[in-house]
Amino acid sequence: MRIQTLLLWFLVGEGLWWVSGCDPYRRLAKSKSLADRDSAAFGYFRRKQYESASQLMEELVGLYRGSLRGAEVLYHLALARMHLKDYYAAERYFGQLVEEYPLSPRAEEALFMQALMNYRLSNDYDFDQRETKKAIDQLQVYLTLYPQGKHVEEAESMLRELERKLELKAFHAAEVFYKIGRYRAAAVLYGDFLTYGTQADLREEAAYKRAMAAFLMAEHSVQEKQLPRFREAEEFYRTFVREYPSSRFLPSLQSQYEHTQRVLQVPR
Repeated sequence: MRIQTLLLWFLVGEGLWWVSGCDPYRRLAKSKSLADRDSAAFGYFRRKQYESASQLMEELVGLYRGSLRGAEVLYHLALARMHLKDYYAAERYFGQLVEEYPLSPRAEEALFMQALMNYRLSNDYDFDQRETKKAIDQLQVYLTLYPQGKHVEEAESMLRELERKLELKAFHAAEVFYKIGRYRAAAVLYGDFLTYGTQADLREEAAYKRAMAAFLMAEHSVQEKQLPRFREAEEFYRTFVREYPSSRFLPSLQSQYEHTQRVLQVPR
């Protein structure tokens, strides 16, 4: 019985030592000393225990507000949330650093990382593009403020990718209306795309479908509206022929143009 009791005490003692040994920062984390909690937070961060690190750093951010150490804690708090794939929180903390510590040595990196978080949160083009637009704005600010920054090349590449995604979104919206026969809306949206879009392949198709949508709208309009709408379609047709004289879409568009002319010439 005595041996069993001693063995139990030994095992309990060993267990307590093991728990303490696995978490050397536990005592520091519970300390009232700011320096101790700071040491624990960064100790957890170095050991990649990001949840524990971020919990402590969230407290420290308020206590250090306005100081250089505050910027450093905020930066590592954002990194910790990023490592945990909590990109919304990471984006918020990087943004807070940029706003509250614009002169910090971490400000450039934080601005780029803020954009990177929105880049990672950006949806495919056929979903909501809120984060895409935010990332574009932030990347443009980064490239303006830091034209020689260390992330310029990466920022420019990300910007091109995100801008193409918005262009695909705009093109896709026009496509939806075109497919369901809402030709007026489709023609307007293709026109908007042609105003802002830069992708050559999509611009050619958008110009073709704008003209086609205008012809189809004119053809299906009531008689008194056909003539002005046909003239608009004809102008889109001429613009397309002028800009894309060798286009693969030209035969189809030419056929529609001739058909619409015949339709309008029929006495009613």
